[in-house]
Amino acid sequence: MKLSRRALLRRAATAPAALALAAGAERYQLGCMTMLYRAHSFSRALAGIRQAGFQYVVPGRSHAGKELFAASLSSTARTELKNQMKQHGLKPIMSLGGFSADLSKPDGLRNYLAEIDLCADFGIPVMVGGGPWYFQKFPNLPKRDRDWQKEVTVFYSALEKAVRHAESAKVIVTLKPHTGITARAKDCLEVVNRLPSPWLRICWDAGNISFYEGIYPDPDLPDLAPHVKAVCIKDHAGVRGEANFPVPGTGQIDHESMFRILFAAGFNGPMAIERLEGKENVMKMSAEDIDTRVATSYKLLTGFLERAVPASR
Repeated sequence: MKLSRRALLRRAATAPAALALAAGAERYQLGCMTMLYRAHSFSRALAGIRQAGFQYVVPGRSHAGKELFAASLSSTARTELKNQMKQHGLKPIMSLGGFSADLSKPDGLRNYLAEIDLCADFGIPVMVGGGPWYFQKFPNLPKRDRDWQKEVTVFYSALEKAVRHAESAKVIVTLKPHTGITARAKDCLEVVNRLPSPWLRICWDAGNISFYEGIYPDPDLPDLAPHVKAVCIKDHAGVRGEANFPVPGTGQIDHESMFRILFAAGFNGPMAIERLEGKENVMKMSAEDIDTRVATSYKLLTGFLERAVPASR
């Protein structure tokens, strides 16, 4: 009997969390971003994520209108934040700090390096960012090519310096699909070939490929897979540019196939859920509604991972 999407979500949400947790704890690192709860307190986000079964977390930059995880944090605030995650039994594994600093801006490199240092201080091994924004107005008005190429040149010059700093800090910088130089897998491959370094890798994001480029799955992922060190998990439904990001596993992204390709190439990095609000405004969602979607995502994704990850891992 074919289940409706609503029935599938209900069944997944009520499945025993402990079973999935026990099965996946050692074979892969699946986390959740607190930014899903950014309208609520950080503590509330941690509680919802841990209750769903996660052991790993990605701290969001702000919660309840207050800056939280930022390079400007005092040592006291940093200690408090670390203690909160530890008390909830959650380990930070990734940061979106690369989106908090624009390498093409005058102070961009300094701010970018500060975000790398923030990761190092929290023991976070991977920082995620993107390349220069390609559009004057998405989705149909790109930047003038001569202006765009200037931005790309400036970006690469700064990125090279950032990667050298990342090596000294022992933090891997990853860029993810976000139009422009990281639009698709083939473009991401050009990035890592242009600046070859074990400290510069790719964070895969199949939902972004679908949303920004209208492509799913990306046919070149198998070629890029050896260079993927992290995954931002989001699903997408609809045509290119349609802002609809449902619970992962209920949209048009084939997560199980994606996981099979990545793990077959030796992937062993962090993965984290980034979006699951569908067409709703996540800032207006109750914490309880987010809890349900986070728990459902966990059950669905661990199911995909259990089938996709080699048993020997």
